[in-house]
Amino acid sequence: MANIFHNFFSHRDLFYGLFNRAGQNICEMSELLVAVIDSKTEAEREPFYKQINLLEETGDDITHKVYLGLDKVFFTPFNRKDIYALASAIDDVADYVHEAAGRMQLYHIENFIPEISQIADYIKRSCSELHKLIKALARIEDSTAMLDTCRLIKEYEHQSDQVYFHALADLFANEKDPIRLIKHRDILFSLESSANKCKVVTDTIELIVINSL
Repeated sequence: MANIFHNFFSHRDLFYGLFNRAGQNICEMSELLVAVIDSKTEAEREPFYKQINLLEETGDDITHKVYLGLDKVFFTPFNRKDIYALASAIDDVADYVHEAAGRMQLYHIENFIPEISQIADYIKRSCSELHKLIKALARIEDSTAMLDTCRLIKEYEHQSDQVYFHALADLFANEKDPIRLIKHRDILFSLESSANKCKVVTDTIELIVINSL
């Protein structure tokens, strides 16, 4: 019996530890993305691109370890389906942040439109709040505060939606260079997808918190 309880709590540490690392990982990626946009030259941006690439690989490794854990572990700290969904959703955030950075690098954008910076900032804020939520999952002591944070992240996603659609409308109305229009449209799409994936993580955490009540 003692071994069963020991294994259960060890598995709690395994999953919550991996989720904490995944949350920290997307925080760092979102901060680097903002740093890319704030940089003035391609030379300044290059180290940030490389670090984002490395962190995306780190995220993949963390997600793989979560999946392996699900295959090997009988007792899980919460519903197996939710563990899988949460790991997948966090990984999606990392993938789309990586995609956005990759397009910025590929397209050699010199000056980003202001809306790109605005959406990146919403992503950064969302990832910071998500990391707090993920850490709080290990001991859901204040479910009301966690649900309030979920609503805040959803508001960030709503605001990024508004910025995204206004930016697209402005590009199609005023941008005369079709190549520049396409480049900025693609980057905006990747950024908005990142913000949407943050909301998916939030939805998953919200469900876990509600089921714990």
